[in-house]
Amino acid sequence: MDIITLTTDFGHSEGYVGAMKGRILDILKNHGKDAKIVDISHDIRAFNIYHGAYVLLTAVPYFPPSVHVAVIDPTVGSERNSIVVETKNGHYLVGPDNGLFTYVAERLGIRMVIKIDESKYKPSSTFHGRDVYAVVGAEILINGDYEGEELEDIVKLDSSKKRVIHIDRFGNIITNIRADEIDFDVYSNITIKIKTKDREKIVKCKFVKSYFEEKDSFICLINSEGFLEISKFMDNASKLLGVDYLDEIEIVKD
Repeated sequence: MDIITLTTDFGHSEGYVGAMKGRILDILKNHGKDAKIVDISHDIRAFNIYHGAYVLLTAVPYFPPSVHVAVIDPTVGSERNSIVVETKNGHYLVGPDNGLFTYVAERLGIRMVIKIDESKYKPSSTFHGRDVYAVVGAEILINGDYEGEELEDIVKLDSSKKRVIHIDRFGNIITNIRADEIDFDVYSNITIKIKTKDREKIVKCKFVKSYFEEKDSFICLINSEGFLEISKFMDNASKLLGVDYLDEIEIVKD
């Protein structure tokens, strides 16, 4: 069975996700098609494109070739493009061209980027998730591809500024610092400066391979997606340090 996934910042208290699913199912039914709709997450921090990009990275590469509709779209209705990205291994990513697909595209590679002609769908000015992206996702399932104006590349997130891009339910602080940007050895002690909205905090960490290897102090490690993570064994590092999404991170040489 074909698979289409949904990732949004819509939450669960509104009918927005239901409207998207309804639109997809209605279009598929009218064409005698069926598909499995999988929710990756609807708990993306509101308007937070970095968070959405990271969560997509944690899930999309582990699906068989599928259609992935993602809507974290703070400038919906503006002149930003809507796109379909076909990856080199056959996934289709559908959503706004605002950096949301940066990490998945880097991991899977881009075969083609197609600009969606939004006017074709006569969308509302505030709900392109239902009126454009859900429809395009269904069309890809029906037709097997998507045709339109080809673009050179996608908009990418700024990687020059190091920041917190995700805090998971355990309080682990995931940054956009990648493994190949780190030049210190495992089990060395490192110092990290975290700049929050109202202060700077210096954190002493031990760089380890796994969470359990240091139980008393804060730790740093490379997580399963290849990003630097700041943690505390069986505790909530983000609460202990007062860290939030998009706080700036700097590794300070001892």
